[in-house]
Amino acid sequence: MTDYIQQYKQYHEDLRKYPGNNLEPQLPHILQLIQETHSSTLLDYGCGKGYQYKNGRLPYGFEPSLYDPAVPEHDTYPEGTFHGVISTDVMEHIPEEQIPHVFKQISQSATRFVFLAIATDLAIALLPNGENAHCTIKPLDWWVDTWKDVSSNKDLIVHIKTYGQYEGYANFIEG
Repeated sequence: MTDYIQQYKQYHEDLRKYPGNNLEPQLPHILQLIQETHSSTLLDYGCGKGYQYKNGRLPYGFEPSLYDPAVPEHDTYPEGTFHGVISTDVMEHIPEEQIPHVFKQISQSATRFVFLAIATDLAIALLPNGENAHCTIKPLDWWVDTWKDVSSNKDLIVHIKTYGQYEGYANFIEG
């Protein structure tokens, strides 16, 4: 995975790439989850450069913690737990063999809910090594089954939304 993160670090050097603008279409779902679960702490997993939170833009009414291993100012995974963990347009960028580890990490970081929005088409973008930026293209059932196989938190509300060739939406309470 380190090689893959290095590809993204190079890609992120262009300030226009991965600004964090894939959050907005998902806000209605996320805001509803925050309200329903009375959440006040949030981790944005794969936040990109975090521009979606700059200039006083706090769509949740509070500032989330930010994590993105390819962006130097956000590359340290925050300690502790969060009421919610969100990730929009990130999972498809992670190699398939790493998804179980990432899902386990996310499930251990959330105490109330998880929201994942996952693209299921190849990206327009290519990484510096020529590979497509979307390396894990799977249908909704695969993502849900993989989550259920590795998650260790049995009290989470989980919403997984896929868009593209395998469009779908699943929400469930683990247990």
